[in-house]
Amino acid sequence: MIESVNLQELLIFILVFTRLTSFIFYVPLFFPSGVPQRYKVVLSLLLTFIMVPIIGKTAPEVNNNLYFIVLICKEISIGLLLGFITTIVFQIVQMAGQFLDFQVSFSMSAVFDPLSNETATILGRFFYMLCMIVFILIDGHHLVIASLAESFNLVGIGALSFKPEIFTYMVHVIIEFFYIGFKMAVPIIFIIIITDFTLGLVARVMPQLNIMMLGIPIKIMLGLLTVSLSVPVLMKMIINNLDQMSQAIKGLLDVLPCVLVFFASEGGEKTEDATPKKKSDARKKGQVAKSKEFTSAIGLLGVTAVAMFFLEGVLNGLKEILIMFFSQYTNMELTLNNVSEIVKIVIIKMLIIFLPVALPIMVMGVIANIAQVGKMFTKEPLKPKFEKINPIKGLKNMFSIKAIIDLLKNIIIIIIIGYVGYKFIESNYYRILNFTNLRFVAMTYALGDLIVDILKKVSLVMIVIGIADYGYQKYKFKKDLRMTKQEVKEEFKQQEGDPIVKGKRRQKQREMAMRRMMQDIPDATVVITNPTHIAIALKYEENSGVAPKVIGKGADNIAIKIKEIAKNNDIPIIENKPLARLIYKEVDLGLEIPYNMYQAVAEILAVVYKMKK
Repeated sequence: MIESVNLQELLIFILVFTRLTSFIFYVPLFFPSGVPQRYKVVLSLLLTFIMVPIIGKTAPEVNNNLYFIVLICKEISIGLLLGFITTIVFQIVQMAGQFLDFQVSFSMSAVFDPLSNETATILGRFFYMLCMIVFILIDGHHLVIASLAESFNLVGIGALSFKPEIFTYMVHVIIEFFYIGFKMAVPIIFIIIITDFTLGLVARVMPQLNIMMLGIPIKIMLGLLTVSLSVPVLMKMIINNLDQMSQAIKGLLDVLPCVLVFFASEGGEKTEDATPKKKSDARKKGQVAKSKEFTSAIGLLGVTAVAMFFLEGVLNGLKEILIMFFSQYTNMELTLNNVSEIVKIVIIKMLIIFLPVALPIMVMGVIANIAQVGKMFTKEPLKPKFEKINPIKGLKNMFSIKAIIDLLKNIIIIIIIGYVGYKFIESNYYRILNFTNLRFVAMTYALGDLIVDILKKVSLVMIVIGIADYGYQKYKFKKDLRMTKQEVKEEFKQQEGDPIVKGKRRQKQREMAMRRMMQDIPDATVVITNPTHIAIALKYEENSGVAPKVIGKGADNIAIKIKEIAKNNDIPIIENKPLARLIYKEVDLGLEIPYNMYQAVAEILAVVYKMKK
């Protein structure tokens, strides 16, 4: 027995080691070319020692050497397939760089790379290293090791079956990956093509110019500059493409369960509106629909109102301070007491001038926030969170759809406000030129009038933009809060409890109530029947001043059980169909009969007492 167990464990160890070794030897990510093979073997052994206790699988029975060789081949195939899926992620990124090398004229400067033991172009190798950096930053090596462990759960040891669909689908996956790599290089390729087209036009206009000798350095410079500026975008594209690859790999699960989706998104599609609890939790965290543009528009409206009513007062106040300083304090002796007095006067004067300006603007900002989110006090946004300084998350936020929409929105706002400013200057151009004919004081007031006018126009435009943006933010917030059906079920379970558990609990309570009811039947005074389908057990105590009480009732099998207990305890059984049905329908267990049934029940009790006498 001990020898059998030891052989089983040894067989599992060998097969797991085979799968992991074939994967590690195939993937150059862990150990580049030139690293001694023993390090790969040692890593495989370490991973095997870690995974064997976790897997807990039973090995298939091996009756002969040929079957053992087949098992080894299957495990090698699974490891190679996993290695191929992992390696192709990096190869397509390198391929995108090689496409660019061809356009930038770097393809002729290919060099031998001793790490990968192959010839690689400059940008191809750069893209490969960039992909590796991103892969490590998102802990891709952890995901790969976790996926290797999970592969033993999806495809047990020796459970691989070779199907034609596997090879057909792998061809489809390769085509998909090729398309992704080409898509990564297309934007920069288009820039180079446009450059070539422009150089062609130059050559057409100036035939004497050696456009080939001029074009090569221009394309090299433009290509390097474009790639340098596109590094953040390329990193985002690599992350997105790794996410998109999960869709291509996911279909492989239908034909080969061992292929894992390394970068699959969690959960299902969010189609359900957010529940009140989720909305409340989001509000507690400070997550509400809020438009910065709307707040800015209301604040700008406050600035406009202040400029209309307080601008002249502010200018007069500043003028008085200047006159006071130049007339009273220029010849004053600078002592500690005098300086303190001057500072005190300046602070008081400034507060008198600017508080009427600042307070309305602050109030308008508060009103704008309350109008959007209502009264809300939360400390959650102030708490330090380490994910806020996560560089990968920062890159994702920087190049997310939300960031692009915000960028487009800001560009549109700048264009609109710029257009309003342009039209305003155009319409007041000659008026501004005539400012040279005004005195300085008049010029100041005229400039104030112009500022108020342009603030009115811009405020009106910003309010329209703010209202539109607030509507969009509400829609976006509602969409972001949507839940999957599974999330709704889980929340319902947390609030109401598991329906299955609740059903079992109610069933248990009914059974306990039924047992108590059957125990009370022997104390009944009379049992009223349908006669076959319904039985009602009534208890009445003479001279108690209390109406008869229903201590038991039931239909079908329960009614039969009540009648059996009544017969065994010599309790009278009276047939009265209308009364039995009425009590069964109207009176709950443990309650007294209502007033309208007194007459019918009294007649039955009279019969019972006559029978007893």
